[in-house]
Amino acid sequence: MYFSPAKIKATRRSLSLAMPLLVALAWPVFASARIKLDTVPSEYTPENSPTNTEPVSMSSYHFEVNEETNRARVVVDYTYPDQLIYDPDDDTRGPDPSIVQIPGLTYDPVAHAVVYESNGVRDVCATVDVHGGLFGHHIKVKNTGVCTVSAVVANHVLDDGWRLHRFRAIDTYLEVR
Repeated sequence: MYFSPAKIKATRRSLSLAMPLLVALAWPVFASARIKLDTVPSEYTPENSPTNTEPVSMSSYHFEVNEETNRARVVVDYTYPDQLIYDPDDDTRGPDPSIVQIPGLTYDPVAHAVVYESNGVRDVCATVDVHGGLFGHHIKVKNTGVCTVSAVVANHVLDDGWRLHRFRAIDTYLEVR
C-alpha cells in the first residue's frame, strides 16, 4: 500500500493535534483538597429489630446555606439495605446524617454560590437559586460537581488507655477538584 507524502504529513499533523487531547482524557483527575468530614459506624441496628445489624453506606450529600450568616455546610445522608422494610417502624429513622461546617466553605450571596476557598483558590461547589413567591422565600442549592463527597470503609483503632478496640467505620471526605 502506498501513501503519498502529503497524506503522511496530514496524518502526522492530525495525530499531533489529537495526542494532547488523548493524554488529557487519560490523565487521572486528582482532588486539590481532601477534607475529612466525619467517621460513622459501618453498621446500623434498626430499633424494631435489635438482633439484626445492617451495613451502612452513603446515599447522598448536599450543601445547605444560611443567608443571614453567609454560612454553608455539607450534609451527608446514609442508608442501609432494608431501610424500606424497617424505616416506617424505626423511630430513629436510620443512621443519623453527618452535618458538617468546614473552614473555608461559605455562602457568597453576591455570586449566589457555595464556595470553598483555600490557599488563594476559590472553587464553586454549588449554585444557589433564590426564589420569592406566593408561598414564601425558597432556596434551591444545586451541586456543580467541583466538590464531591466520597465514603471509604476503614479499619480504626481506639485506645482507651488500657486496651485497643478495633472496629470498622465509614470515613467521609469532601474532595475539591
